[in-house]
Amino acid sequence: AEMELFKSNQRLAMQSQKLAMAGQLAAGIAHEVRNPLTSVNGFLQLMKAEYPDRKDYFDIIFSEIKRIDSVLGELLVLAKPHQVQFKKIKINSVLQQVATLLETNAVLSHIKIEKAFQHGEEWEINGDENQIKQVFINLIKNGIEAMPDGGKITISSEAEGDYVKISIKDEGGGISQADLAKLGEPFFSTKEEGTGLGLTICLNIIGAHNGEMKIDSELGEGSTFHILLPIDKGAASEENDIQQGCCSRATIK
Repeated sequence: AEMELFKSNQRLAMQSQKLAMAGQLAAGIAHEVRNPLTSVNGFLQLMKAEYPDRKDYFDIIFSEIKRIDSVLGELLVLAKPHQVQFKKIKINSVLQQVATLLETNAVLSHIKIEKAFQHGEEWEINGDENQIKQVFINLIKNGIEAMPDGGKITISSEAEGDYVKISIKDEGGGISQADLAKLGEPFFSTKEEGTGLGLTICLNIIGAHNGEMKIDSELGEGSTFHILLPIDKGAASEENDIQQGCCSRATIK
């Protein structure tokens, strides 16, 4: 048993080292690509004014440039260690804010967001509110994209031991067991245009908050993402800055 634990810890350490190296490489590539991309974008803006009858072409080109820039931004978020401010967060209040933010986007996609949590009942965690919001936004957006023909996303929360479990359930096509094993790896995605970085960033954030992620899914049955975050039961702690690197990472169970 001790040998198995040692091997498991060794594998996790190697994964962390690989992710750190990949992050450094990604940051370098992102910066190198962004400089010429800025020049290309600028000259295309000048050309667009000279060819008003080709507006449709330029719209497509600028849309693609915007997508490239978005991917570069994700690479930088994945790679760059930065200061995060941990403080007490009321989870259901955060869920309410995120649901309200995404409801308009969901309606346009013929999707209903159902809030299956009691807004008055609060569990507090110690964490960075913006990063926790980013996790929920990423996962709900993934659910919306998994249902091109519309459907329902259910957000719920409940206590599970010393953790609060937040569940985000969609009615999409589900994920195969083979793909489930690869989820969270950078650049692996079940979406045609996906980079896989969104879920990798979510895992980094959850890991930095000493949390876990679990996924229930099978093809044709939709998917449920469970995020477990430790409940803060102690006295109010002072706000503090924590250096978060790219190696802080949760695992999918």
